[in-house]
Amino acid sequence: MDTALFNARVLTDDGFATDKAVIVRDGAIAAIVDAGAIPTNAARRDLGGGVLLPGFIDTQVNGGGGAMFSDAPTVDAIATIGAAHRQYGTTGFLPTLISGDLDVVAQAIDSVDRAVAAGAPGVLGIHIEGPFLNVERKGIHDASKFRVIDEAAFALLTSLKHGKTIVTLAPETTNPRMIARLAEAGVAVCAGHTNGAYATIRAALDHGLSGFTHLFNAMSEGARAGRCRRRAGRRRQLVRGDRRWPPRRSGDAAHRPARQAPRPLHVRHRRHALRRHGR
Repeated sequence: MDTALFNARVLTDDGFATDKAVIVRDGAIAAIVDAGAIPTNAARRDLGGGVLLPGFIDTQVNGGGGAMFSDAPTVDAIATIGAAHRQYGTTGFLPTLISGDLDVVAQAIDSVDRAVAAGAPGVLGIHIEGPFLNVERKGIHDASKFRVIDEAAFALLTSLKHGKTIVTLAPETTNPRMIARLAEAGVAVCAGHTNGAYATIRAALDHGLSGFTHLFNAMSEGARAGRCRRRAGRRRQLVRGDRRWPPRRSGDAAHRPARQAPRPLHVRHRRHALRRHGR
């Protein structure tokens, strides 16, 4: 049976509307109709004048509700984290693992697979942040865990059966062909904790790099670091490129508006207007 959500300020492509109702069918948005045109056979839910808008999608969730995914990469921890974030409007998320041994990465991937297969609310895949990072930009990551991506690591990073995998790496610790292979296998490759030069980032973009993790954090800028300006350039390059735009900061920094461009990337807490078919 359809359910009509009404008496709310509904966020649409044209802004907030007070004279609309949202029709939900089988857990997805089927239509947005005039409040006076609600189907007679629909169950009605009065939202009491509240605000109705899409849930947030968070692509970097390290923990919540007293659980940290890196400390306990289990299905139970995923459920606890999801419940904690859901009460603040996050309806889709990627449990995020920071740098660890590959056996921990394997356990995390298995747990996410089992959580998605079991229908755990909101779990969209996994974000593996490290251990393929630059020690000069390690942040809180344990540099003793850092390693290069070999064939065993590649097989592991591409092994998730359900959902989406994001891998954050420092492009200068690998090579463009490996980035291309990951992208071709369906992995979303993001640059983070990187000290790479402009040419390195540009080559990575040309071979499938599709996002940037906590932009402006754990990324050097040559002028500030006392290096040659030709080595500066992650941030400068991001706004000059013709296919990418910088996502807002996430996790451990304040957000900033992103520059408009034709094709958006992975953006933490990016809000879309309500659309049909569950969008």
